[in-house]
Amino acid sequence: MDVLASRLQAHSLNAKTGIGIKIAPAATRIPCLLFANDSLLFCKATSQACQKLKEVLDTFCAQSRQLINFHKSTIMFSKNTRNLDKQAVGGIFNIPHSSSLGKYLGCSLFQGRPASELFQTLTTKATSKLDSWRTKCFSKAGRVVLIQSNLETLQTHTMQCYKLPRRITDQLDQIHRDFFGRTLPLTKVYR
Repeated sequence: MDVLASRLQAHSLNAKTGIGIKIAPAATRIPCLLFANDSLLFCKATSQACQKLKEVLDTFCAQSRQLINFHKSTIMFSKNTRNLDKQAVGGIFNIPHSSSLGKYLGCSLFQGRPASELFQTLTTKATSKLDSWRTKCFSKAGRVVLIQSNLETLQTHTMQCYKLPRRITDQLDQIHRDFFGRTLPLTKVYR
């Protein structure tokens, strides 16, 4: 993958190729982001730029003897892209386009500011996990251990990637407090 990244970087130095994006006017172009076996490739939504990117990918595939799984691939366009350009690019790569990238490592990938509904799965996971435990079997110390070892680790990865909305953190705190504060049933003492 390093070979592909270096080739894309070399092509992105020439702005006329259309490969890569700039995140600031004085910054160099970023042609790709690589994550383990996954890649995000960036180029302009023009026929020339996409043809050049396809050439680079085809050369890489021929030389490395690796193939791109187009069934698992998607194309995402900026909001400014015209429908005609979307169809042309989709025809070049023969990949369907999507409005979102879906999930990666359990976290939703999105454009712009995330909505609270995107993180609602964290609260449902916490609630369902608690429903499977019988509170009456645990002492207060046992509940503290369960909250710290299980419930708080559910959202750790997501919190490393995103700042959770206040509403979601409040809901998670409430779930933890409710579980901790449940009363133990009275037990009979036999003498």
